[in-house]
Amino acid sequence: MEAYKKQITLRIALFSLIVALLVGILLYNVFLASAAWKDTLVSSFQCGFSSAAPIGLVFLIAKYSKAVNDEEKLRLLYNQEHDERMNAIRSKAGVPMVIVLSLLLVFAGMIAAYFNETIFYTLELAALGQLLISAVVKFYYKAKM
Repeated sequence: MEAYKKQITLRIALFSLIVALLVGILLYNVFLASAAWKDTLVSSFQCGFSSAAPIGLVFLIAKYSKAVNDEEKLRLLYNQEHDERMNAIRSKAGVPMVIVLSLLLVFAGMIAAYFNETIFYTLELAALGQLLISAVVKFYYKAKM
């Protein structure tokens, strides 16, 4: 269980880093970006994503922090994450790799938006397509298994 506790602590640190990155992008767009940039759809997407994603990550950080400090919650979280049926469904749907790659595409698109809007749209649509296909496959196997 100690190895799992270290894994959860690493997740907390990684999520905190992502929150800091997103807040940095949000602060740049609100205070330092030009007025012409603020009127674009790309800036609106970046502000919305940079505002909403940290909220979800903060809830995950709080959940994991409570689990690290309580053995019973840690055991329940471990059992939930290592459920054999759900692991089989996730592996068929490509989770977590599809989620990681989609998030990397979203971040790459947000950064590429400063250079070229077409690349932004392409990367965001590719990430959305990946997530939708993965969700459909996951729901299919959840009903089938």
